[in-house]
Amino acid sequence: MKTLATFVLVLTGCLIPMQPAAQQPPGGYQGQPTSGGGGGDPNGPGPASPSSPMAGGSPSTQSAPSAPQPSSVVSVTVRSECGQTVKVFYGEKPKYGSGTNSSISSHSQENHSFRPGDMMWIIDDSENGVASVTVRAGMHEIDISGGCTTLSAR
Repeated sequence: MKTLATFVLVLTGCLIPMQPAAQQPPGGYQGQPTSGGGGGDPNGPGPASPSSPMAGGSPSTQSAPSAPQPSSVVSVTVRSECGQTVKVFYGEKPKYGSGTNSSISSHSQENHSFRPGDMMWIIDDSENGVASVTVRAGMHEIDISGGCTTLSAR
């Protein structure tokens, strides 16, 4: 446990003395012992003060944002009915955006993990987009047509 000394905060050239925070007794308990009629342990849990950890933490922790929730993952089977290898792009803008170029072999299938809102494209030899699909939650299949130029999702 660290001891807090009086701190001085400097704001635009003015000195403002700050009072030390109350020290926490051993065991982490900050509430006041209960009095009368309870017959409970005076060192046991009592009513929590607003700044105690039992009441939700200090003001600095009450205003802290909660941790972001992990993004959901959509596992999709990509099937190709095309008779040749198809060039694909995983990302927002083929040729000009960040993402990943890849290919899918003829008459094959592979599993791919996406986040909702991710895009998959069929691209030509110059990396221009030919067809695209935007992944959404609940999607489980993306099919490349036998003509090799269209995508369908379900």
